[in-house]
Amino acid sequence: MKTLHAMRRWWLELPEILRAPAWRSAFAALVILALLLGFHQVVTQAVRQGELLRMSTATHAQAVWRCNSLSGSRIRERCRAELDNPPPTRQHDAPPPNTASVDLAQFGR
Repeated sequence: MKTLHAMRRWWLELPEILRAPAWRSAFAALVILALLLGFHQVVTQAVRQGELLRMSTATHAQAVWRCNSLSGSRIRERCRAELDNPPPTRQHDAPPPNTASVDLAQFGR
């Protein structure tokens, strides 16, 4: 109850221009706009993710088709095994091209 009375007192102490209904409408419109922009971002990212999934599935299906069209059962099996296994990880001693090593970046050389 005390909180309600404190809020009401705070509201009544505001200048008349701030208590006008136009401010409430403008604030509500800004909140609605922010929610719509957030919803748009979520939907856009979902569409992009769905498109990537579709492309990945189509690429994998095409690779399987190519493996199945190879002559020789050993070659086909090896090709399908390569598709199912993740690519091998490579250890790099040097940084990738066009990048500075951590030592150089820290000391400004």
